[in-house]
Amino acid sequence: MLPALLLLAALFALLFVVRLSGARRRQFLRRWPALLLAGAALFALARGALGPAAALGLAAALAWELWPRLAAPRPRTAENSTADPADNEARAILGVGAAATASEIRAAYRAKMARAHPDRGGSHAEAARLTAARDRLLRKTR
Repeated sequence: MLPALLLLAALFALLFVVRLSGARRRQFLRRWPALLLAGAALFALARGALGPAAALGLAAALAWELWPRLAAPRPRTAENSTADPADNEARAILGVGAAATASEIRAAYRAKMARAHPDRGGSHAEAARLTAARDRLLRKTR
């Protein structure tokens, strides 16, 4: 029973990873502690240890939510970074603050690009400005 369950879990994991895009795959890999704890919970469940399986499952859920916040690089503060006028202009174009995270920058870009895209009646120049601003700020957040 256990080898069949492990084979089924491995097949499911392989199919799941293949179906994910590169960005989603990176998100899952960043949350490796949660995936490791979930695997341990499934193994404990397959062995019939209900208590440890529940505890490991709860730990996996907590790790899924908390690990990205704990492992994320700390944003640079205003006193640690030099104010580059081009960065300030890029932030003004996208409408984000100095402490904006990569996900906030992407969200602002998507919202502005939805209106400025040439297929939606915007201009190529405005779309290029938004893309350049996004790329510049994302390079700084890495």
